[in-house]
Amino acid sequence: MLSKDKIGRSQVWTLARLALLALLAQGASLPLAAAGQAYLKRGEPQQEGRNWVEVSECGALVPESGRLILRADVGSVSVAVGPPERLACQVRLTAYTGDRAEAAHIFRGMDLNLRQSGRLAILTARDISARRRGSRVSVEFNLNVPRRFNLDLETHGGDVEVVALDGELRATTAGGDIRAGDVNGPVHLETAGGNITVRNVGQRLDARTAGGNVHVGDVNGNANIETSGGEIYAGTIQGGFHARTAGGDIVLRGASGPVVAETAGGQIQMGDCGATVRAETAGGNIRLQGAGGMVKAETAGGGIALFRLRSGVQAETAAGTIFAEIDANREGFATSDLGTSVGDIQVFLPPNLPLNIEAVIEQAGGHRISTDFPLTIQGQGQGEAAKWPLRTVHGECALNGGGKPLKLHTTMGNIEIRKLDSTALIQLRLRQESYWKSWEARQEQRLEEMIRRLQQRQQEQLQFQQKLLEEQGKQLRDIQKQPQPSDDD
Repeated sequence: MLSKDKIGRSQVWTLARLALLALLAQGASLPLAAAGQAYLKRGEPQQEGRNWVEVSECGALVPESGRLILRADVGSVSVAVGPPERLACQVRLTAYTGDRAEAAHIFRGMDLNLRQSGRLAILTARDISARRRGSRVSVEFNLNVPRRFNLDLETHGGDVEVVALDGELRATTAGGDIRAGDVNGPVHLETAGGNITVRNVGQRLDARTAGGNVHVGDVNGNANIETSGGEIYAGTIQGGFHARTAGGDIVLRGASGPVVAETAGGQIQMGDCGATVRAETAGGNIRLQGAGGMVKAETAGGGIALFRLRSGVQAETAAGTIFAEIDANREGFATSDLGTSVGDIQVFLPPNLPLNIEAVIEQAGGHRISTDFPLTIQGQGQGEAAKWPLRTVHGECALNGGGKPLKLHTTMGNIEIRKLDSTALIQLRLRQESYWKSWEARQEQRLEEMIRRLQQRQQEQLQFQQKLLEEQGKQLRDIQKQPQPSDDD
């Protein structure tokens, strides 16, 4: 008869071989010890140049539409799409020292843990040493998750990259860039210092950085973007758009909902918007391709150009020209007021729009009111009288029986009131469309460069997966070479 010890050795060898064969047959990236459960295996320190490196492997079987929570004291995070229902990860620690003992001490001070509860997996990396190690150690997380998955990532220092995701993405870093490809769920991104770049978002987007640029593609929902210092570029927003920067340009391809764009110093450029628009800058030009609702545009120093306004407009600049193309009907037009201290005002109106026009030049000094409509103009004068600097020029009329007021006011500048069908307007539209084509080409180039980088990271992750499979294959071959225990052993 076989002893209990003999039976145990034979069973262990057989079960180990069968389990590894099953994992390899499924294309899994989990080592033998992880069959059916979350695992994390710490690596052995290896010297690389002047530094020491420890590479740990972890993974779990996870359901699609599950969630991963990552909490790290420090570290960059890269997420690629892997096989369905599997989480695979590699954690790379680098100790910036040539001393092996010191490196081992640093590695021991970093506590790594992966645990799983149902649809939720939690990966943590904590510095449990008495003091923060600062620049003495760096951490890299390379993760593979199912395409249909949810991510909640938080690191106290490092970049975050996500190739693509059919789920919710929340990513926060205390210092670093955040980059993501297409994400079909809601997205919340926040960095204390770095750039944010996202290709397309399937639901709501919230993006904030304390100092950096924000570039996003199309958003199928509301978008709320804020930076303390940097430019904001956005594609088409299927919802409301709120953008604020303490210093930088704001560029928006278009939005179906209400728009608020505020910058303490920069240009504001927007495409066609379906609702109300409020654009404010402390110093820069404002350009708008179109709006379905009331428009409020204000700059402390710069020009304002507003095309295809289907309602009313309130526009004001301390120094700059104002252009407005009002293409509204009787029901849609709202009380409007355009004013500049130093600059010209040019307005294009439908010939059949009923409204009351009041145009004033406070200090004409040779400036004039020119119009295609029958305005009654006072104080314009001729010859030397027209050059008197303190002279006020005033024009008014009730077009098509009169209606809501349109007020035009400049301290020093010309006022032109033209019909919509003029040749000059066509030329202005062509220039505007040319600008947009140029901008779209630049924006697409930026996003494509980011996607190429993310695809490169995806390839690196796939190579990492392949390496694990090769190592598992080697384990299987080593087991097969060992003599199989017999009943007589």
